[in-house]
Amino acid sequence: MKIGTVFKILIPLAIVSSIGFYISTQSIPTVTVSKATRGIAVNAVPGTVIVLAEKEMLIKGEYGGRVITSNIKKGTAVSENDILIELDTGDIDLEIEKAEIEERQAKRNTEIRSPFQHVLDTSRDTLLDLELRLEKGSVRELDVTKARRAVEKIEDDIAREKLRNESALQTLENTIKRLRRNKEKMVITSPIDGIVTDIFAHKGDLIGGSATVAKVVSKTRIVEVKVSEEHFEGLEIGMPARVVFLGIESDPFYANIEQIIPVADQSTQRFTVHLNVEIDPERLDPGLTGDATITIDENQDAIQVPRQAVVNDRILLVENGIVVEKEIQTGYTSITMIEVIDGVSEGDTVIVEDIHLFEDGDRVKPVMKQ
Repeated sequence: MKIGTVFKILIPLAIVSSIGFYISTQSIPTVTVSKATRGIAVNAVPGTVIVLAEKEMLIKGEYGGRVITSNIKKGTAVSENDILIELDTGDIDLEIEKAEIEERQAKRNTEIRSPFQHVLDTSRDTLLDLELRLEKGSVRELDVTKARRAVEKIEDDIAREKLRNESALQTLENTIKRLRRNKEKMVITSPIDGIVTDIFAHKGDLIGGSATVAKVVSKTRIVEVKVSEEHFEGLEIGMPARVVFLGIESDPFYANIEQIIPVADQSTQRFTVHLNVEIDPERLDPGLTGDATITIDENQDAIQVPRQAVVNDRILLVENGIVVEKEIQTGYTSITMIEVIDGVSEGDTVIVEDIHLFEDGDRVKPVMKQ
């Protein structure tokens, strides 16, 4: 066979072979993998996290009236005792003025001489004269007794009059105090430091007594963790924890147990734990959720793989580009990692994403997770 003929046969075959190899390599799926590492494995209790405002106050006024000033805007920070709303006090000012006039008159009544005092002086003189005449025998004992009773009656009348005047004055003083206190309550203030989240009354509105005018949420936050009954026993204040908040960032924040509430929720039978988290409080918006693990114990020098690599105590390894499914024995589990006691060695390549798409024996192209 001529050389030219040979080349005419071999070149097309080579091209076809190259195309086939290219197609075959391009059809191999890419898989995200990670390495099994050696480190500290932790025995951690899992829980679900929610961030709560320490206080949420619906601000109400005790009295109704027309709103004449409003110092609240949604999202505004307020301090304790800051004025939020002022109501028109015109009517109550008139009541106070009237009560003050009556109070001044009542004070004069307690200070001026009683009209009965002149009668009392005359009666006392009469009694004294009769007592002298009784000693001389010119009047009867009965006349002296009658005069003495008359003096005592007038003295009682004066005493009762004084008590009435003092009582009237005290009543008016109390009325003025009550009116002034009611007037103070028509200036509605914030009972806490916080943020105004809702406004229900505006300048010019006519509101009724006990009407809600605003909602203020405190700046302080509670990081609340719900823990199942099986994991609750053994938790202690001060135990370390790690928290991942959804929507903030993937890296966990360090924390520790600040408070344990030893009463289970009746509907879920889960217990509540409060955490002190090392994070800027400004980042903790009420309603923020996440996951937490509370560390109870640790294993040093343990083989670990990413938690998402393990499904039902099985794992997918990649060996020489081939998927190998293995059953493993697991140990401690943290929020991101899981200890493998048997079935995986340090440095093994494990699939960590889209595990359900691959099976034992599949050919894959591994790409290390960043």
